[in-house]
Amino acid sequence: MSYKHVGTAADLVRFGCSLRIECGRCCAANTMSALEVVQRCGTGSLERIRTRLKCERCGKKAACLVVLPPL
Repeated sequence: MSYKHVGTAADLVRFGCSLRIECGRCCAANTMSALEVVQRCGTGSLERIRTRLKCERCGKKAACLVVLPPL
């Protein structure tokens, strides 16, 4: 079994993963493909992306990121 370290949006594309974004405050959730993440946020680190994301529902910056494996 292989364990991959996904630390950047570019890694999401390379490994074919998706990203689930959940609001830590109001529990709103959204799933984005790797290409959508790169188009909207660039190829930077997931930590930098997490700090910039703002919830569409409540407006808070309390994102929790979950990397989803390829289908």
